[in-house]
Amino acid sequence: MHIAVIGGGLMGMTLAYFLSEAGQRVTVLEQGSAIGGLHNPAQLADNLSIPRYPHNIHPGDKHIFKLINQLGLQDEVCRRHAPSGLVHHGDIYPLRSIWDFLTFRPLRLRDRLRLGQTILQARLTNDWHTLDQIPVRDWLIKIGGKSNFERVWAPLLEAKFDYDYDDVPATFIWSWLNRASTLRGGPDLHTSLVYLRRGPGALVEAMADAIRARGNEIRVQTRVREIEIHDNQIGQLRTYSGILDFDMVAAAIPTPELSHLLLTADETYRQSLSKAPYLGLICPALVVDQPASEYWTLNLTDPSSPFSSIVTLPHPDNAQYHVMYLPKYTAPENDWMGVPDSDILEAWMIRLRQVYPNLKPEHIKHAVVNRTRYVDPLHALNAKERIPAVQTPYEGLYLANTSQVYPELPTSEAVIAHAQRVARQLLAQPVRHTLSSTAA
Repeated sequence: MHIAVIGGGLMGMTLAYFLSEAGQRVTVLEQGSAIGGLHNPAQLADNLSIPRYPHNIHPGDKHIFKLINQLGLQDEVCRRHAPSGLVHHGDIYPLRSIWDFLTFRPLRLRDRLRLGQTILQARLTNDWHTLDQIPVRDWLIKIGGKSNFERVWAPLLEAKFDYDYDDVPATFIWSWLNRASTLRGGPDLHTSLVYLRRGPGALVEAMADAIRARGNEIRVQTRVREIEIHDNQIGQLRTYSGILDFDMVAAAIPTPELSHLLLTADETYRQSLSKAPYLGLICPALVVDQPASEYWTLNLTDPSSPFSSIVTLPHPDNAQYHVMYLPKYTAPENDWMGVPDSDILEAWMIRLRQVYPNLKPEHIKHAVVNRTRYVDPLHALNAKERIPAVQTPYEGLYLANTSQVYPELPTSEAVIAHAQRVARQLLAQPVRHTLSSTAA
């Protein structure tokens, strides 16, 4: 079979890698000038490049380490002590272990104990299906109390969901707390960090090399404008540079983007795709000549802050530099995406200097603002009933994206595991032939 994978991000490239590994002929179609998506590095002056967004690997991740080993990237793996903390009313508190939570001074002893109970309850819960039906607010108040919710959880939820989390299910905090535990069931939280020296783009490039070495093709600047549908099965792909025929098509793109390509599909199905909500992400990245603190990540509880956390990583190529990321998630209707870079940097820097008054302008060597409109799918209550299926209603057309990893968080580990599952599903399908002879 000749399979088209639309989208050259981590999901699309991993899917293409596993399909080509199984002996299938694969062509990746990427509309941008480079593959990688969220993992595509930003090119700066002085021949510097940095990952656009912070990515980390947890020591317990299995699929990503297996893929790293298959691609021969073991020498790229770096490990470091990575403490995390919380900025609360201008003070920084370490949150490296359950003990740090239990000694968190802004809370009374009773509230600290209930905060620890919340963490343990999440980690001891194996069945997430009930949590899918409970608002995250209700679950956190029931387990940890209203005081903990208002002081700790509400500001973090407001930052993550741009203030709109009324319908967010408790599965989110369940997944988040379990992910935060580096070793599931152990006492430490974020005690160590694993990352690729040259950033996550190194993984994508290594897969691209393997895909091409097997005789397959990766086309950049190839934008698909329509997936034709005939008699409930796919026909040709219409791109801005020509018409293409494939036996099977896997769209590794955000759900709303697929709706834009199915111009002749059933309108009810198209509408269900187009209405799938996503969080956007605005993430200024600063290259600094010294780390501002010992913390790998700091979460801010101040709802007035324009960014929700500070993530600091070593520069992948230059040991004298560090990269600070200042992410802000945006709701679908939020207009931050249209704000100029200069205004964003000005607002972000005012708040950053309040956290780190010793960070002087001369310490900042480069600054870039990264934006993505579709970064995390938004899941409402009873989300499991609305997850789009991999197999679309049309024979030969499949969808693979991060909305389908629910209730897991859309991490690189979850993406790689899901791409492998989708590859197996496609490989199990019977061979079909193109409908080019019936296409208009």
